[in-house]
Amino acid sequence: MEAPPTTPRLAERYRRLLDAAAEFARLEYPEVEVSAVATRAGVSLSTAYRYFPSTAHLLLALHRRQLLELRQRVESRARNARGLEERSRQLAGAAIELLQMRLTQPAVNSCLDELVVPADHELARMIGEVDELSWSVLGRIGGGAARGKSIVLMVSGLVSGIRTGRLLPYEAEQQLKEACALLGPRTAAARLA
Repeated sequence: MEAPPTTPRLAERYRRLLDAAAEFARLEYPEVEVSAVATRAGVSLSTAYRYFPSTAHLLLALHRRQLLELRQRVESRARNARGLEERSRQLAGAAIELLQMRLTQPAVNSCLDELVVPADHELARMIGEVDELSWSVLGRIGGGAARGKSIVLMVSGLVSGIRTGRLLPYEAEQQLKEACALLGPRTAAARLA
């Protein structure tokens, strides 16, 4: 997959493709096609396939963009946080944003949790990069990447529980808040004391 373009004209087309992909991400993974996204974005198929050779490439790039946007919000909140209790609440808020992102975008969630590719495949590397980005986003406010990883793994499990009908979204959010309280910065500071 090519890197995002830097020239204004191509960057605009790339952005339009990701904007259109966000609409399609609400569908189930098999229902999303790069050609349909390109048509919706008003971008030629050759341009779309140059940047996104498969649906998985497109959806992972979309999720990467969303995580970068979440990181900006998290960093702003972290700078303005006053005390460990507020940071813990902000961690729960960011984790719930990630949960909602994954719930409202079944196609993206399928890429992250159900796509099976060989370890040496380009998509495996992309999934790993997106995973590490999500861990670092939550770890930024939660006290480290290991805590962020634990919360992201819990988000994946909660999404699965909701999708299979074992959990209601409200129950999942409550469990996520409790996990953030246990894993959050306040707990880390107490252990160091």
